[in-house]
Amino acid sequence: MTTTPAPDRAPTVPADLRRRLESDLRHRLRPMSGRNPHERGRSSTPVELLYDLTYVIAFGAAAEQLARQLGEGSTGPAIGAYLFAVFAISWAWMNFTWFASAYGNDDALFRTATIVQMIGVVVLTFGLPLSFSSAQHGGSPNNAVMVIGYVIMRVPLVGLWLRAARADPGRRRTALAYAATIAVAQAGWVLSAVLPLPVPVTVAVLVALALAEMTAPVVLERALGRAPWNAGHIAERFSLLTLITLGEVVAATTGAVAALVESHGWSAAAAAIAASGLVLAAALWWAYFLIPSRTMLEQHPGRTFLWRYAHLPMFGAVAAIGAGLRVAAAAVEEETYDLTLIAVALAVPVAAVVLMIFVTWSILMRSYDLSHVPLLLCAVLPLVAAVVVGSTAGSVPSSEPTLLVVVIGLVALSAVVEVVGHEIVGYRHTVRAVEDQAARS
Repeated sequence: MTTTPAPDRAPTVPADLRRRLESDLRHRLRPMSGRNPHERGRSSTPVELLYDLTYVIAFGAAAEQLARQLGEGSTGPAIGAYLFAVFAISWAWMNFTWFASAYGNDDALFRTATIVQMIGVVVLTFGLPLSFSSAQHGGSPNNAVMVIGYVIMRVPLVGLWLRAARADPGRRRTALAYAATIAVAQAGWVLSAVLPLPVPVTVAVLVALALAEMTAPVVLERALGRAPWNAGHIAERFSLLTLITLGEVVAATTGAVAALVESHGWSAAAAAIAASGLVLAAALWWAYFLIPSRTMLEQHPGRTFLWRYAHLPMFGAVAAIGAGLRVAAAAVEEETYDLTLIAVALAVPVAAVVLMIFVTWSILMRSYDLSHVPLLLCAVLPLVAAVVVGSTAGSVPSSEPTLLVVVIGLVALSAVVEVVGHEIVGYRHTVRAVEDQAARS
């Protein structure tokens, strides 16, 4: 008697694995009912990371315009236009990141809305040259192209908040308030660009709108309840944008030095700019990630608002380092270069980043440590020396690169001092501050 062998059966996929695969691979519409604000270990999604890349391009474009106008001697208007651009770029990113942390469900509609917002970022970037040019000639930095880009970014975000209000009845009022706030603020940005107001009035309106936008989330969440954003996820998102903005410094260094070498060949100045750009990016990355942001925000989510606002100048200062490196590379292509301009263009943004690292630490820890004062002074001292050397030398022939190498080396040394100081001394005080916070809790 012969038996027929049973047909082979495909192995059964476990139910939890099947659900995970369907979530990752099939992006049908899902309820936007809110994420778990207490979820531990939540990480950024691929669509969030893709979204970030457009902002690095925008930061790079703003830094390039800043470098060009600084080289032309248009310092005041260039700085004003740059501050406006950095706020517009950073605030748009923060708005989306706040919503995505609270309600991002990675379904097809959320992904589509995110991609549309990326288009808006690109359009805004196209408006940056006009913004800087207008400011240089005494006009407003706001213009129709940037406003159109902002509208493209803001309309999908308003729609997403309305969608969240419908799917999350418990936080409906908060979501509706966010949608209304963004819509009203955007109407203000549009009017500031189309109304024929005097430039001082337009600038005052822009400042008022920026302050209102920063204040509104704090007020409405205290009054209506917190959106379900995840503090640990927020910490990771801000850290990642800082990281890739530092990558823009590396890109600026590479591009500027490549152009310099192509036209003049390798020189001591080119080598100093290349080495210093890489050292600055690496050292500031090291210093920034010595702040235990995720650990502290997960324990104290109420500190997230001030912590995130401290990143507004942080993002701008990091990108401005790339502008300073561009200024240095462009200047040494001339027969003579202004060493004062190079020293200031590099030292000021590096000093701002170092200072904001200390400020961010203090905001996060709600602690003051006297030992940080000498450490901060030691980090700033090489920057002061760089400016003194640059202002003393003034105009220098490009055939004499020694002082340029000294100035750039001193600027890079500042970031190294900050890292070494924290690794030797500062980390103990960070650990002590965390332990004190835990004990008080």
